[in-house]
Amino acid sequence: MMKGRFSAVLLMAFGLVGLSGCKSECRAYCERYQQCVEDDINVSTCTNTCQDASDSNRDHEAKVRECANCVGSRSCAATFDDCIDDCFGVQGP
Repeated sequence: MMKGRFSAVLLMAFGLVGLSGCKSECRAYCERYQQCVEDDINVSTCTNTCQDASDSNRDHEAKVRECANCVGSRSCAATFDDCIDDCFGVQGP
């Protein structure tokens, strides 16, 4: 159930905001999404989508950085509890 709520919140967030983050931060976000939400996403495609959003919107860089820093060392459960605000709006899958 928590995975479903996490997925729903992240999916709502993906279409709302674009950012300009470094590719490794987008990749960290996409890898965590794959681990915690949807194991069959293409991490490369997700990373490219995130990076494209970052390239077209300067605010996305800060958002991606916040999200990547938050999810980096947390478990999936902790990511859901602690990182929703930091990751809300990051584009990816």
